Amino acid sequence: MAGGGKQTPRQRMINMMYLVLTAMLALQVSSSIIDKFIFLNDSLERALGFSRQASENALKKFEERVKREGNSADGLKAVKDAHDLKQKTSDVISYIDKLKARLEKEAGGGREHGVIKDPKEETKVERIMLGASKDGEGYTLKKKLDDYTAWLTNQYGSKYSLTAGDFPPLALGNEKNKIYEHDLVQKNKGFAEANFGQTPVVAAMAVLTQKQNEVIRYEQEVLKKIVAGDMGSDLKFDQIRAVATADANIIALGSEYKAEMFITASSSKSGATMTYNGSSVRVDPDGVGEIKFNANSVGEQKWTGTITIKQKGRDTTFKVEKKFTVVEPVLIVKAEANFPLYRNCANPLETAVPALGANYKPSFSVTNGSAIPGSKVGSVTIFPDAGPTSKLTVSSGGKVAGTADFRIMPVPPPDLFIGNASGGKVNLKEPIPMPPTIRVIAKADEGFFNTLPKEANFQVTQFSIRQFRGGRAIENKVVSGSQFSTSGMSVRPGDGIQVEIMSVTRINSRGTAEKCPINAAFHSFFVR
Repeated sequence: MAGGGKQTPRQRMINMMYLVLTAMLALQVSSSIIDKFIFLNDSLERALGFSRQASENALKKFEERVKREGNSADGLKAVKDAHDLKQKTSDVISYIDKLKARLEKEAGGGREHGVIKDPKEETKVERIMLGASKDGEGYTLKKKLDDYTAWLTNQYGSKYSLTAGDFPPLALGNEKNKIYEHDLVQKNKGFAEANFGQTPVVAAMAVLTQKQNEVIRYEQEVLKKIVAGDMGSDLKFDQIRAVATADANIIALGSEYKAEMFITASSSKSGATMTYNGSSVRVDPDGVGEIKFNANSVGEQKWTGTITIKQKGRDTTFKVEKKFTVVEPVLIVKAEANFPLYRNCANPLETAVPALGANYKPSFSVTNGSAIPGSKVGSVTIFPDAGPTSKLTVSSGGKVAGTADFRIMPVPPPDLFIGNASGGKVNLKEPIPMPPTIRVIAKADEGFFNTLPKEANFQVTQFSIRQFRGGRAIENKVVSGSQFSTSGMSVRPGDGIQVEIMSVTRINSRGTAEKCPINAAFHSFFVR
C-alpha cells in the first residue's frame, strides 16, 4: 500500500479498503465473500470517479489562474507539466480499464441484469493475468505501474522537490507484506501471482480499481506541487530578514555607538546576476550574493557592485558602493592567572584581535610549552615547560595576528607542617601528648592556590621519625605516605620527636606527578 504525504479522508478510506481486500483474498471464496468483493469494487469505483473529477477541477482552476496572472513563461511551463502528468496518468488508467473490461467479458461472461454472470471464475482470470509462462497481463501491469512511478520521479523530482520516497512502488508482491510473513506458500508470491492467482473475477477487478485509485493519488500529489509554485515572472520577495548595521563593531570606552536596523527582502527566484568590481559573484539559492576578498593594504578603501534583475520583462541594474577601513591587527591577551605563567601548569588565556571582528578564527603555537585551544573563540591554555620565557604566536586565516611573551615561573613550594585530624597546624612550641597518628601536611601557597586551584594538589610522599631520649637517638623510622600510627612506639614524657620531610609531590591538572622543593624539612617537639 503506497504512502507519502498527508492523506485525505478519502485516500485513507481507499487504503483501508485495500487492506480489507488483501485479507479477503487469503480466504476461501464463498458467495458471501463474493458479494463483499462486488461491494468493495463498487466503492472503489465511486472513489475513483470523485478523485478524477477533483484532478480535472484542480487543473482547470490552475489554468485560469495562470491566464489571470498574464500567462507568464513559468506559468505556461507548469501548465504543460500538469497536462503531461494528466496524459500519462490517463494512459495508465485507460490500460487498466481495458483489463477490467476484458476480465468482465472473457472471464466473467459479461453482465446480465447489471451483474457479472460468473463472478467466481478463477481459471480464466489466471489465463489472462498470469498466462501459460508468466507472460500474462499481470506482468505487463506491474511493468506499467513501475514505469509510472519512475517517470514521476524523473520528470518532476528535481523540478518540484519530489523524490522516489514520495512514490513507493504500486506493484509489490507478498515479500514485504506482514500478513504473509509466516505463510510459507503465500510470502514468496510476486505481484501478479499474489493478486491474480486463484482469484475470482470480482476480486481481480477490485484489485485493479484499487491500483487506479493509487495512480490518481500520485497524480494529485504531483499536481499539488505544480499548482503551488510561483507562476509569475515579476520579482516576488519571499526571503524576509531583520538586519542591523553599525557604524563600527569596535568602539572605545565612553564613545558614542550608532546603529540602524531595518527589514530587508530578497527573492529566491529572482534570477539576479551580480558583480563585484566588475567580476561576477555567485548568487546562492536564496538570491544572496556573497563578497569575499583579502584586505591587502591599510587605510580607507571601497568596493562597488551591481545587481541585475528582470523587472517587467526588462533588465534593471542597481549599483552598490561600500566603504571600509583596514587597520593593522593588534593582539590582546588576557591571562586569568595574571602574569607570569607557572611551569608545568594549565595557564588559561583569553586572546582577541578586535580589528578582525567575526573573522577572528585563531590557531595557536607556543615555544617552551604546548597550547590547547579552548571551547570559546580566542581561549587557549598554555602548559609551559623548562626555560625562563615562553612565546605565544596567534594566527588567523593563515596569517600571524600577533605574539605575546611570558615569563615562566616555578610553582612555589608548599607550606609543610604537622597537622591534627582536622588539617590544622599542631602547636609545637610547648610539649604535647604523643599524638596517636603523626600527620604531615603540604599546603599550597595561598597566592598560587587562589590563582590556579586545579594545580595546587600537594602531597607528602615520604618522611622519617626519630625518637630521642637522654640526648641520644633511640629509634628511627622511614614512612611512605603522609601519616604514621604511633601505637607501636614506646614513648616517655621528656622524649624528643623529630620529623624530617623527605619527599613532596604535586599532581598537576594533567594527572602528572612532579617532585617539589622542600622548605622547612625538620619539625620537632617534646612529649609530656
